[in-house]
Amino acid sequence: MRVRSTSLGLGTKLLAAVAIAVVGGCASTSPIPAHQDVARTVKERSGHALRGPRDGEDDKRAEAAIDRLLGAELSADAAVQVALLANPALRAKLAELAIAQADLVQAGLLKNPVFTLGSTAWESEHISPNIFAAVEQDFLDILTMPLRKRIAATELEATKLSLGDHVLELASHVRMAFYKAQAADQVATMRRLVDEAAQTSAELARRQHEAGNMSDLALATDLGLAAQTALELKRSEGEAIVAREELNKWMGVWGPRTGWRMPRRLPELPTAEPPLDHLESAAIAQRLDVAAARRNIQAMGYALSLAKTTRWTGTVSVSVEAGRLRNTNRVALGPSVALEIPLFDQRQAQIAKLAAIRDQAEDEMRGLAVDVRADVRSARARVVTSRAVVEHYGNVIVPLRESVVKYSQEQYDAMLIGVYQLILAKQNEYSAYGEYIEALRDYWIARSDLERAIGGRIGAASKFTSTGAATVAAPEQAH
Repeated sequence: MRVRSTSLGLGTKLLAAVAIAVVGGCASTSPIPAHQDVARTVKERSGHALRGPRDGEDDKRAEAAIDRLLGAELSADAAVQVALLANPALRAKLAELAIAQADLVQAGLLKNPVFTLGSTAWESEHISPNIFAAVEQDFLDILTMPLRKRIAATELEATKLSLGDHVLELASHVRMAFYKAQAADQVATMRRLVDEAAQTSAELARRQHEAGNMSDLALATDLGLAAQTALELKRSEGEAIVAREELNKWMGVWGPRTGWRMPRRLPELPTAEPPLDHLESAAIAQRLDVAAARRNIQAMGYALSLAKTTRWTGTVSVSVEAGRLRNTNRVALGPSVALEIPLFDQRQAQIAKLAAIRDQAEDEMRGLAVDVRADVRSARARVVTSRAVVEHYGNVIVPLRESVVKYSQEQYDAMLIGVYQLILAKQNEYSAYGEYIEALRDYWIARSDLERAIGGRIGAASKFTSTGAATVAAPEQAH
């Protein structure tokens, strides 16, 4: 039943409440502040700048920076910076900030009022003409707005943390791709030297065989070795091309921008490792994906609280009707309230669903914490092990191979061994150097994995001084 009154007091108060809620719910849909928060976090964790939202001047500066970085000799840090400026998949991912910001604005907006125009079903002796107008508004929408905004704001924070973690993950992938490409190029260079040595040996064998000083078996052995090294050269050159294109993909470059160049050698081992203790607790405290999981759980808690709060109220609609009285010609306003009766649906299904989602999110966060701790321990072990392997190659195996070549050269000069034994010693030296390159690559990849596992840098390579013992130079070409 609708109750009419000539009093304007209640209608005025309702309209005032709606006006206040509308003004309070206004907010900007611009994702720039959220983007700046993500960029600030990325800068603190990685030292790299993130490209801003789409803007003409900003895009020009970013494109110029990309060309400048690719025009110089590319380092791992420069490759990461190029990816953060040029990778289109990253820009697409960052659009989630605008979506979450729009959801926050939407949560602060009231539902639009419903305007009704109609005629009365009774005789028109009280209303002239028998036409009335009404404005209806969901009153509960006003009361629940603060909690809805809290949910959306928490989800926005979770989105910012999740996207920051995504950027750091991309940086990790770029670093690993860079070290793989650099190592593959260095191995290919070494294989060219090995192939040149093998081809020289094969040519000498042919001449010896033609002169009658070499058996068919010895000739076939040297020719087989030369063919094998030529095959390994082709394989290594192909792997270098593939590794380079993999890095291009992660950086998001194509066309003329793929003509970049990199240092010919991997960085050597740092003098010492930063402290590797308490990395598990540090990772749990600073990993952005863990923080995002916490925020998601918090948002689910707010949503569950909202569902429980409104389970017995349902919807509450307040309306005001207006009509002109026949006798007095005054406009009468009649407020009315419509309440949803929670007879069949008390939000029990929605509450149960939200509770299950919250419990699921809590279990997923616990699983993530277990994974993070395991990843930290695994990456730390790989860093320690790969460093020991590199040092063993640099301090023991490669120097021993160099000594074998040195002594073989002395015995060859004294005509105690043949040229083939000298070339074989040189080839073994090349192989040891190739294994050293691969071990050094594995170290830098393990270090990158560790940084990803703890959610931040543990020290840039450029800040360390290389140790003399661990530095291995490429062996000279055989003559």
